[in-house]
Amino acid sequence: MRKQGETLRKRGGGSNTGTPKRIVLVGTYKGGQLQGWRGYYNYPISAKDKITEHDAATITELWLFNGAKAQKTYRATFLGVKTREELVSDYGYPAKGKVHGNRYLLFKTEFLYQHKLTLPEEAERVIIRLGDFVASPQIRKQLKSYLESPDRNDPYLAKQLPSILTRLRPEQFYVCEAAIQLDFEWLFRQQEVGVHIANAETIALHAKSRNRLTCVEICAGAGGQAIGLDMAGFDHIALVEYEPEYCAVLRSNRPDWNVICGDVRQFDGKPYRDVDLFAGGVPCPPFSVASKQLGANDERDLFPEAIRLIGEIRPKAVMLENVRGFLDPKFDDYRRTILSAIERLGYRVSIKLLNASDYGVPQLRPRVVIVGIRNDMEGDFTYPQASHSKTPTVGETLHELMAAKGWKGAQAWADGANKIAPTVVGGSKKHGGPDLGPVRARRAWAELGVDGLGVANEAPGPDFEGTPKLTKEMLSRIQGFPDEWDFGCRKTLACRMIGNAFPPPVARAVGNQIKKVLQHEYK
Repeated sequence: MRKQGETLRKRGGGSNTGTPKRIVLVGTYKGGQLQGWRGYYNYPISAKDKITEHDAATITELWLFNGAKAQKTYRATFLGVKTREELVSDYGYPAKGKVHGNRYLLFKTEFLYQHKLTLPEEAERVIIRLGDFVASPQIRKQLKSYLESPDRNDPYLAKQLPSILTRLRPEQFYVCEAAIQLDFEWLFRQQEVGVHIANAETIALHAKSRNRLTCVEICAGAGGQAIGLDMAGFDHIALVEYEPEYCAVLRSNRPDWNVICGDVRQFDGKPYRDVDLFAGGVPCPPFSVASKQLGANDERDLFPEAIRLIGEIRPKAVMLENVRGFLDPKFDDYRRTILSAIERLGYRVSIKLLNASDYGVPQLRPRVVIVGIRNDMEGDFTYPQASHSKTPTVGETLHELMAAKGWKGAQAWADGANKIAPTVVGGSKKHGGPDLGPVRARRAWAELGVDGLGVANEAPGPDFEGTPKLTKEMLSRIQGFPDEWDFGCRKTLACRMIGNAFPPPVARAVGNQIKKVLQHEYK
């Protein structure tokens, strides 16, 4: 992989300009392939293909060919690496038919043009797997050399590919023979960094003009903390998230956010120095009972990366959140190590367990919130006081949604669901479909008149009888998300995003308190 990255660098990577980069994947199609599957395109890959999900997430366009002339251009949003079974069950692909392997890059596509390509000379990188066009290994090698050469004078090789491709400049190509081998570090550093820094500078200037503060957030998830901080007056100059599907949700809901889809371990904080707030919901599994509480021994523990970035960015304030298990006695030494590290970087540090229900969220959801204020900032931070207004019950929160399809029993159900909900869980992406948690949690839901053995696609109909299930829209409202926040069409993934989120109202309450310190509002 390193050798491949070095080769790409020698051939000239992207520049650090603010112009959005166009990274194109060339593929093939037959007949009505895309139209038949509602705007999705699957690109089969094999074990030989050295391409990660992060590589694929950098791809912005698809150029698809059927023969030498028929070509279509699509804007592409990467949805992840899928199996054949997932394509059938989650995306409506036909169960029968010719199968090319069992791993696919799946893209959501938006049609741009047919029979012409959109300014191909402006494409930063065009990724082409010659095995999709030429069967002979010998000819593939010859064709690879032909495309990488500025002098193309072989008529036979020129006919092996669509003419538009042979007209591209050699430095635009990333040519693969039978398998794709990309270097994500190169793509992330060379193609993305300059764009993100330029975007951050623009956002920061705009924030200052509106008397708003700036924020860099890591482990952004599906946006719970970001929404709350935005409501509190913080403009995100960068949000770093590892999961491509979560990045897609952030971008689709807030195109103005500077979303960086990549591993936080690869994220360089120095260009964002002296931002107002550094925030993050570092992964909770290392401290969660459900994940065996491995703490510092868990490879998912990103507290060390958060400490590194605090040192690089030197924000005026820090806000980190995690699960209640972080306060367990078994983590006393590790917790002291983390807090001491932040203090040594020059911050006054506070830590407290907050209950979401104290801030208007109709759910039993305790979260640990760490706040650090840089020593040169005036004023002392205090955690937000519990709300004096009554937190709504599950029935009050969901009655409108439960009655949306005309269910006659909606009011009686709402009257009986007269308490706050147990903790909404997200679960693991490795196990099972959507439900409302383990047996004890489902019992608590049952007391509220909710069937916790699954999640419904829609609200109950007019003549529904029995115990209703919640929909993902209902779970989203219980978690404190705005109703207009779209988690996409996949129910299992949406429920995982919702359940793993930090409730926006809690983030807003804490953000407001941090803003008071930074804007010297304490008297």
